[in-house]
Amino acid sequence: MTSEQEATTGRGPYAQGVAAQQRILREAAELFGRHGFRGASLDEIAKRSGITKQGLLHHFPNKKSLLISVLKYRDEADLASWPGTPDSLVGSAVLDAWDRTVERNAEQAGLVRLSHVLCAESAGEDHPAREFFLDHFKLGYDSLVGAFEAGVEAGELRPDFDYGIIARQVIAMLEGLENQWLVDPANVDIVALFHAYTAQLRTIISA
Repeated sequence: MTSEQEATTGRGPYAQGVAAQQRILREAAELFGRHGFRGASLDEIAKRSGITKQGLLHHFPNKKSLLISVLKYRDEADLASWPGTPDSLVGSAVLDAWDRTVERNAEQAGLVRLSHVLCAESAGEDHPAREFFLDHFKLGYDSLVGAFEAGVEAGELRPDFDYGIIARQVIAMLEGLENQWLVDPANVDIVALFHAYTAQLRTIISA
């Protein structure tokens, strides 16, 4: 069996390496979310992943690179829950996708908290997560604007709005609600509040 065939069938060193990376990311996401960047140790992440610390460092050369990979892993998991790819959504379907993301985030308070702390820290130009958050917000903005503009072309949405502004407002609503929810989860129902906002927005922008 060739190395390509081994990878395709889930066997061989390549497939084993991918599987190890996925285990590390899952365990790191849980521990970073629970204990924060400083509180989660590489030793514990490696132990829970079933490998040595040296084996972990083979896949992720340092703790910061592992952190960035965890943040990307979380974004990819969110996108996988969407009803389509970001560039295939039309009109208010993109709001359905964002509703699903909020539902997922409500079950991952630790990771959401970590993301907000790192986002604030990344305002410094030399922060290792700065490029990630620039790309993160650009992806969100582009997915919203692209879907809204496609909705206008399809006759689903009204053409008399600046959808760039609306996209920024959607992002701001989610980020703001997450901050309030993290501080006071007992009194801020983030899922219900965001769903109410997107329902109102659908009514406003529908043709």
